[in-house]
Amino acid sequence: MQLEHYEGLLKDLAIPPRPDVVTVLVEEMGLDEPDLNRVTRVIAKDPGLAAGMLRAANSPFFGLNRAVSSVPKAISVLGLKHFSNIATGLAIRFAMSQGDKAKRFERFWDTAEKSALMGHYFAEKLRGVAADEAYTFGLFHDCGIPLLMQRFPHYEETLKRANEAEGVGFAKVEEVEIGTSHNIVGYFLARSWLLSDDMCQAILRHHEVKVFEDPAVHGNVLSLIGIGHLTEHVQHLSMRSSEDVEWGKFQTAVMDHFALTEEDLLNLQDGAQAILAG
Repeated sequence: MQLEHYEGLLKDLAIPPRPDVVTVLVEEMGLDEPDLNRVTRVIAKDPGLAAGMLRAANSPFFGLNRAVSSVPKAISVLGLKHFSNIATGLAIRFAMSQGDKAKRFERFWDTAEKSALMGHYFAEKLRGVAADEAYTFGLFHDCGIPLLMQRFPHYEETLKRANEAEGVGFAKVEEVEIGTSHNIVGYFLARSWLLSDDMCQAILRHHEVKVFEDPAVHGNVLSLIGIGHLTEHVQHLSMRSSEDVEWGKFQTAVMDHFALTEEDLLNLQDGAQAILAG
């Protein structure tokens, strides 16, 4: 894939700049001894983000024994890496939901949050990927979609056709109709927000079935992609009645990658239902 070809097309997209909080988190995560006071200060400068972090830490999903009432306590109970991933996810949601866009994309981000929680759950049950990374991938893997919805008035129709296309790849439908795809846009956004190389590659290639046949692709990338398709399949089963065309393309590769049996798949689906019901 010649990504340079797409960089010019992206100039018309309103890719949000990386906020200071994400820069600080990346810098501190790269240190042997992170400055937690600096992290706390930068989070505290954004009351909305601070409140969002406390809501996340107090979510029943994380099963904490006592309520978390401060950012330092949230860092302590979640761990800095998981805290950082959640904060980055909230930051991208806030950055792309300003003003009149907030209501328009509310459903998209609610779905992304459930994808993140299910990704965390699946990663704890499967091999090959850290739960906090799966959480981040769930939030970010489709982050190009709202940007393309803002740029192309009929993009939702393109998405519908891509979801239903059986003889051609999902992203190929997008490229034919609008000249790029949400995975490419998401890749550039993730890269500009300093997400890890594995995360960026997983976002870029999550609609390529043949990625599972590429020996050059890191196993962590494949596991992120696989968990992403598991979460979307479970959401599809719960929320839609039409055939899940995309899962039909990926099912064999994903189940082989994780060495899943049909019984394993059903057990994972049952376990994830509580997340969707929440």
